[in-house]
Amino acid sequence: MIYLASTSPRRIELIHKITNDFKIISPSFDESKLDKNIEHLSLLESLNKAKSVQNLVNFEDCIIGCDTIVTYEDRIFLKPKDLVDAFNTLKFLSNKTHKVISGYTIIYKGQTISKEVTTEVTFNKLTDEQINRYIKENNVLDKAGSYAIQFDENYHLINKIKGSLDNVIGFPTEQIKETLLELKVI
Repeated sequence: MIYLASTSPRRIELIHKITNDFKIISPSFDESKLDKNIEHLSLLESLNKAKSVQNLVNFEDCIIGCDTIVTYEDRIFLKPKDLVDAFNTLKFLSNKTHKVISGYTIIYKGQTISKEVTTEVTFNKLTDEQINRYIKENNVLDKAGSYAIQFDENYHLINKIKGSLDNVIGFPTEQIKETLLELKVI
């Protein structure tokens, strides 16, 4: 059995691109305890999420943990603490190319594989009015970088992406599926 160590609606939706035979298990890892400025933060968070449920499943089961962050140069943008923080993040990312990095960890039959996937996202030049409308009409508080690419059609925040669209949504299905195939899980 495959267990997704996540309660994220986006990850639950995207895992269906890989398999319909999975169960959701809520990770017990407290992300707030990690230093938010460490290198490979999303990788470490995915590992901790997967490990936090390891004792709840059988050895033959497969666990997938995943976490996503947004970075620009040496700055990391996680979920905003409030709407002002969301506004400031989107204003900062306006007219810039940033990186969306997802770390994923798969634990299966004594093996632990952790990998990172990076996608470059370029924002258009955003007006204050665009940003205010976006944060008013969307739940930005649960999104790394304060945005969700899947809701961009009406707002035109994004100019282009280079890499996996699913990664920007928060679950790099192509790479995860490849790893699952290599491990002969699917």
